[in-house]
Amino acid sequence: MLRWLATLGILALLALDLGMRATPLGRRGSEARLRADVAGTIGTLGQPLPELDLRRLDGSPLRLAELAGRRVVLTFERSVDW
Repeated sequence: MLRWLATLGILALLALDLGMRATPLGRRGSEARLRADVAGTIGTLGQPLPELDLRRLDGSPLRLAELAGRRVVLTFERSVDW
């Protein structure tokens, strides 16, 4: 009985995955489209970055000027929830 329930659950998730692709919520877009949205904000190694609105884990604001003189690596990843 448990095996059948697990199979039904997996099939339901598969159907949901296939169905969500056809909705605006499920469409993620191409990499080229995403890069076009952020064309002016991409920095180059060694060049100053534009001012960004960042938040710390506690929600307080973080300005890049506060990090001056330190080595900083910023990584931005596309979430699977987009």
